[in-house]
Amino acid sequence: MTPPQNSGAAPLVLASGPGTGWLAIAGMLADLAFETDPLGRFTAFAPGKALGQPAAQLLGTEMASLLTGPPGEEGRSAAQFRAIVTTICTECVAWHGRVQLTRPDGYTSIFRLSLAPRIAGDSISGTYGVLFDLEAPEMTLPDSHAGRTGDPVLRRNSLLDAETGLWSHRTFAEEMSRRFDRLDVEGQPGTLLYLGFSRAPAPLQGAIAMRMAEELRDIIRPTDLLGRIDATTIALWCDNMDHLTGGERAAKFCTQLPPLLPGNAQVTVGVAPRWAGSGEDTSTVIAHAIAALRLADIVAQRATGVPASGAWKVWQRD
Repeated sequence: MTPPQNSGAAPLVLASGPGTGWLAIAGMLADLAFETDPLGRFTAFAPGKALGQPAAQLLGTEMASLLTGPPGEEGRSAAQFRAIVTTICTECVAWHGRVQLTRPDGYTSIFRLSLAPRIAGDSISGTYGVLFDLEAPEMTLPDSHAGRTGDPVLRRNSLLDAETGLWSHRTFAEEMSRRFDRLDVEGQPGTLLYLGFSRAPAPLQGAIAMRMAEELRDIIRPTDLLGRIDATTIALWCDNMDHLTGGERAAKFCTQLPPLLPGNAQVTVGVAPRWAGSGEDTSTVIAHAIAALRLADIVAQRATGVPASGAWKVWQRD
């Protein structure tokens, strides 16, 4: 694959036509969907406004020029961001992270940004990008009630969790319940796993949740469901999985995930199988997963060693 030549005199080519059809769909799922050339200059946007202003006003603008804030988790210099874009376009890799951008009104917001290489023929012609505003009100279900208080990232009447992009607690439960009738007809089990990191420091919990979500997306099956239950719990539902396989997967999570997470966070897992014909509804299975996770937390707290190992427990009837 031939990498693009990132010279300062590179011509600006605006994307248009059939190749940008994905933007219409991505624009409904994110706060902003866009494309750039190899120098990180905007070449196309999803329909509608871009960062609160007509998209045409930003065409040709280098995204790095919108960055603001001191160096840190969200604050990145223009040079740092240009290096990220260059790496994407030369090594054909994706990048995910937080950035702080300046809005047209002069205010700043923190966004979740994902960038991927845009391939045309045998070369990389720029990047695809999506932005999620982490400070904007959450997308809600039609029957939700306005005026509820609480953390907008974890509001339970939301469709998606803003930080991780996973199903929210409520939507995850609804999606999981839709599997039960089919599994009962087929005579197959399913298993719910609650992955917790409650012992992690509060300032790291958001970063841990995002990284764990990314790692799990890479290894789960297409039919599995992922959701964020609360600040320190991520749920995984697996069709056609019994308690033995669920336990094996939980054990791997406890040993393989911590080295990949910020602060080498300890992971505990509660496993709750549901057997075909049991008649157990969603709330019952979730209650079993919570109980198993609590037992795993107790075991982990009593464990000795540096670093402390995680633990997992399978819910069983008395």
